[in-house]
Amino acid sequence: MKNSILIKCTLLILCISFNSCLVQDGEDGLDGIDGKNGIDGIDGIDGINGQDGQDGAPGATGPQGDPGNDGQDGAGLDQMAQYGSITMNLNGTRPDDMAFTDNTEFRFLGLDGEDFVDYNIVVPTVMGVDTQYFFNFRRFLTAPDGTYNPTYFDWEVTITNPGEATETVDLVETTLNNYGVIGEDNKYFLLDEGYDSDGVGISNMQLINITYESENGNHLSFSYSFTVDAANNGSGNELNVSGEVDVYLFELIEP
Repeated sequence: MKNSILIKCTLLILCISFNSCLVQDGEDGLDGIDGKNGIDGIDGIDGINGQDGQDGAPGATGPQGDPGNDGQDGAGLDQMAQYGSITMNLNGTRPDDMAFTDNTEFRFLGLDGEDFVDYNIVVPTVMGVDTQYFFNFRRFLTAPDGTYNPTYFDWEVTITNPGEATETVDLVETTLNNYGVIGEDNKYFLLDEGYDSDGVGISNMQLINITYESENGNHLSFSYSFTVDAANNGSGNELNVSGEVDVYLFELIEP
């Protein structure tokens, strides 16, 4: 009988186990509602700017760079300056009664062939045993263009037997055209006048150390000096003028 009860209990347990295995899973539940976002926190307080630091010590000077290349001369300047120059030294008193000196050089010659007869010629004339030379030359302060650079020093000189014992200076006629004398204080006055050996207000006109070499490119050189009285120059005071002429002149070939 005990065995019968044991068998029945075993069968009962097996049935319960089998039925429990056949039960289906339940459906998933619905998702819950999202919660509300939290409130933003309060901004933090800004910090105080720090003080600027001190400037650092200057660095050492760097090595010097290589020199740049020389610029090219303007077209034609070498040609314009190859026939010599006239230096001019002025010594006197300005219109405002201040003493002054001024030194400059007129170097440039226009290269227009039609102007040679007026700017750079020598004309010899044989008179028995003597030879008289007429020298006519002009040099500009800057490269001449006929419009914007009219400042020049013009000379017409007649000399018999230059450089010889019988040398005589027959006539000197000069023109200083539109030359501005500029002081260190940037004040200026203008000289625009002629100074002739036989002119009014001209004294002590001297040409010395005259040399003329026809076989060396018609090379003429001399030193000059003269004085212009107050009434005959733009300074309004007595003016002393001196300088050097060292020029090469042209001689026309006659047909």
